[in-house]
Amino acid sequence: MFATARQSIISHLCRSPKSAPLPPRPTLLSTLLLSRQYSTSPERRLVRDTAYPFPLYYHLLPRSTTTTTSSSSPHDSYALSFFPTFPQHNRQVVGYISHHPETPASELQIKPNKFTENEAFNSVLHTIIQQNLVDDPMVQSVLQQQLEGWTHIADYRNPAPYGRIPLPEDIFGSVQIVDGVIQPDSYQRMPSHRIVSSLGLFQLSDHLHERLVHHLKSL
Repeated sequence: MFATARQSIISHLCRSPKSAPLPPRPTLLSTLLLSRQYSTSPERRLVRDTAYPFPLYYHLLPRSTTTTTSSSSPHDSYALSFFPTFPQHNRQVVGYISHHPETPASELQIKPNKFTENEAFNSVLHTIIQQNLVDDPMVQSVLQQQLEGWTHIADYRNPAPYGRIPLPEDIFGSVQIVDGVIQPDSYQRMPSHRIVSSLGLFQLSDHLHERLVHHLKSL
């Protein structure tokens, strides 16, 4: 039933800019509770995350799209986005968060077992990294120390100590350097990277995040 509803909502979102994205399905793993500031709307339609280093918002989905088969354990669903306005395109949704309606919106939790990824967004994320990493000052700083070989594009939510390799879940991908020049076409996405880990949502460098948001706005 969930799979059928999910496909129906995706199709509807692609046809109508006012439609709601797909609801999340429960996943597994650990937790992270962030401080939040939320709107005074009685329906808690919009929640802003004040702990994330960039603007980040949670949009409450219509209850009709998030009803589960078990009435004894209802959950609200929020679409996660970098924009305060409701996402008009499926690729603008980072993912979906499940939240019990009896829990205050100020206690919204972004953790792996409440988060469902949106692969449409993930594809955009890695495309933007590949297309813009050459101009990223953080990547350019690597070239001052490494002229050949492969280098990792790290997730800044969990920076590795100097000279150490980040954890696999904190590596967006890898790119080759030849004669001190980055080869963007060699970029390879790291399958083990996690959009949400026990340390929270992914974090790009300032430059790459700016390019990602600029692209998402153009959709």
